[in-house]
Amino acid sequence: MSPRPSPSRAPLGADEGPATRAGGGLSLRGGLWRSLVVVLVVVLFVYAYRESGLWESPESLRAAGGLRAAVIIFLVMAGAWAFALPVSAFLLITPLLFPVHISVPLTTSACAVGAAAGYALARFVGGWWVERRRGARLRQFLSRHSSFLVVAALRLTPGVPHGLVNYAAGLASVPPARFLVATALAMGVKSYIYAQAVGGAVEANSLAGAVNPRTILSLLGLAALSVGGHLVIRLRERRAVSEAVPSGGADDEGGGV
Repeated sequence: MSPRPSPSRAPLGADEGPATRAGGGLSLRGGLWRSLVVVLVVVLFVYAYRESGLWESPESLRAAGGLRAAVIIFLVMAGAWAFALPVSAFLLITPLLFPVHISVPLTTSACAVGAAAGYALARFVGGWWVERRRGARLRQFLSRHSSFLVVAALRLTPGVPHGLVNYAAGLASVPPARFLVATALAMGVKSYIYAQAVGGAVEANSLAGAVNPRTILSLLGLAALSVGGHLVIRLRERRAVSEAVPSGGADDEGGGV
């Protein structure tokens, strides 16, 4: 009997036949359609936001009344966080309209819902692209440095574009529970600090003096503590790995033949 021919190993990428390429084309087309849908929704939201007058004068919410103003604030903040639009002024305006025990849960819940929507949007539009690039260095870096404390630090730091944080977390596949809990806790603390600053400002009605160096330094200090905690945990993990490798190598050498 003649020996059976051994199957030749196909070169890398040779299994990407027409079906695979067609699937990639369908994914690309699906991603483009999803992007167009999201862009249309963003345009409609921005148009409604500008036409409402809240873009230039959020103080007009005073005339809306208690419950109506709360609903408007929640919807506007959640939508703006989902679509990466500027809405930080509401963290200062809401304490002017409601007491602290109402303004803090209101703004915190709106930010959490908007963050969840932004996270889902990133997965909806770019999830297929990210799954094809699991080994990308940027994605690996984001996965390593997206701990609970890092997410909280980014939320606490003034001036950080929260929309970018939402989208990066979604594309990096940060665990949703970790992302949302860290966002809610950090924004709760941030909302409380801003509410206290507004309440203690002499000219709080015009927002003058509410954002003072003390407020900014308080937030930056909490963010720095969060980053420091993350770095300490990472160093301990590295040390534990480095200590485990030599012992494992020694066991292998001793048990070898």
